Amino acid sequence: MHELAAAQDVLKVVLETAQAQRARRVTAISLKVGRLYAIDQIESLIAALASGTIAEGARLEIEAVPGPGLAVESLEVE
Repeated sequence: MHELAAAQDVLKVVLETAQAQRARRVTAISLKVGRLYAIDQIESLIAALASGTIAEGARLEIEAVPGPGLAVESLEVE
């Protein structure tokens, strides 16, 4: 269940950052995800939650890192 909350938090950061940059679309999201998270679940949840937003269809680049962390490293926007 903590994957859902984490995915929601990631998408919130992504959308707020994109809005601040006046982006029309998010094309890629780069994340660092701690090994305590189920990476495949995080990926699926973000994709599902992004449906209908400017982040829909964005490419996810996920790097597994030690520990519990989860961070948005960068975005590509148009």
